[in-house]
Amino acid sequence: SLKDTNIDSLKDFDIYKDFYNAEDAFKEVFKITSEETKRYILSKLYLPDYGISKSTLVTAFAFSQKEEQVSKYITKKTKPKETKKKEKSKSYITKKKKPKEEPKKIIKKEEPKKIVKKPTAVKQKEFKVAAKDLDETPPELTIKDKFIFDQPNYTIKGQVRDKGSKKLYVFVDNQMIDIKKNGRFQIKRFSPDSEKLEVKAVDQWGNEIVKLVDIEIKVKKTELVKKLDPLNPSKIRNANQGDVVALVIGIETYAEAPKAVYANRDAKFFAEYARYAFGASRDNIKLLIDKDATLPKMYGALEKWLPAKIKNDQTDVIVFFAGHGLASNDGKDLYLLTQDSDTDLLSRTALSRTELFKLINQHNPKSVKMFFDTCYSGQSREEKTLLASARPIRIGVKDSGGVPSNFTIFSASQLDQISSGLKEAKHGIFSYYLMKGLEGAADQNKDRQITNGELLAYMKKEVNSKAIELGRSQVPSLVGIKDNPLNRY
Repeated sequence: SLKDTNIDSLKDFDIYKDFYNAEDAFKEVFKITSEETKRYILSKLYLPDYGISKSTLVTAFAFSQKEEQVSKYITKKTKPKETKKKEKSKSYITKKKKPKEEPKKIIKKEEPKKIVKKPTAVKQKEFKVAAKDLDETPPELTIKDKFIFDQPNYTIKGQVRDKGSKKLYVFVDNQMIDIKKNGRFQIKRFSPDSEKLEVKAVDQWGNEIVKLVDIEIKVKKTELVKKLDPLNPSKIRNANQGDVVALVIGIETYAEAPKAVYANRDAKFFAEYARYAFGASRDNIKLLIDKDATLPKMYGALEKWLPAKIKNDQTDVIVFFAGHGLASNDGKDLYLLTQDSDTDLLSRTALSRTELFKLINQHNPKSVKMFFDTCYSGQSREEKTLLASARPIRIGVKDSGGVPSNFTIFSASQLDQISSGLKEAKHGIFSYYLMKGLEGAADQNKDRQITNGELLAYMKKEVNSKAIELGRSQVPSLVGIKDNPLNRY
């Protein structure tokens, strides 16, 4: 209470003081308060209520410690010295009292007065000694100048020592932290960006040392391969019945075009899914890779090998193509580039999709299921390094149509999008999720049957999600009846 009577009483006891700024007030508080309270003030006190900043508070603390050092030393050292002098005098008086012959000469009233009259000389000597013993050496602060972390949560460690001080304090950006008995301390922080920390060590006498610590945060991109399950067609228990033949094509290295990364690997894996997921025997699978997928060999497979395998209205045909696609300049047709295609002579050196449909359908198969991990949104050769993991060639067009009714066609992307490769999985994004879906991941109702619509919904979600992580958009498409079963497993 600040009633006048209370203030007068405090003044009478000489325990009332006026302070005209917060720094002076806290200097006085730090001199008279306990160690526990000092730590509370430095670490937890809500400073805005007292009109003082953190840095000013630390300065007041350091200043008070220096004043306390001098005042404690003088008080501590002066009294013992006076006592020793008096003790010497008393012993001297006792020694002089021993002779019995002249007792009157030994006891003199003037001698004690001489001892009392020398306080000034004693204080001068003590002050000179205090000046010599005064601790003006800052603490020894051990901490690295630079730390590098791969995540925003980090912990750094250090140590502070001082031979002349029992009490030590460490501040990080003017925030006090705890110190263990051996002087070791640790700093736990969170920062999404690199930062610099000011680490300050102060001893009980106010001597301080400051170090700047450079914190570099290098957050690594999440390894997508850790999130993706490896493909494994052998765990599929095929439940499909009937005659199945598969033509599987993968072209990664082109004679006249940029690489279609991972296309060969996609084709080799899909050849196994043709066996396990669709029930094709090894003798009924034709695998064409790179130089085996030139235009003459492609036509040889379509006009000689495939007709010999198709039985009228009994055979299910599976076609998989991983490589480059390209639209004609007038936008009227879409082409699949063979290994030796010339992009300037599409009609003569590439395989038209319309012609591909005609060559297969003329043999009257029971059904045809096609999977195209390609796109038609091209890029010139000068831009291929900008999209090193994509499979683009040139321009997008509207789908020319002409798809027979018994055909089901899954395409990797819309006609104006890029069909991307997934570096971490070493597969095309479309191919990976196509095969993962055939393993059963696309079976939404868990009836061990996958419909066209279930596979499309699964791939739309997963493929586009991964494409967005690469800064692109890729939405697979379907031509066919969604409710029709694709395979049983």
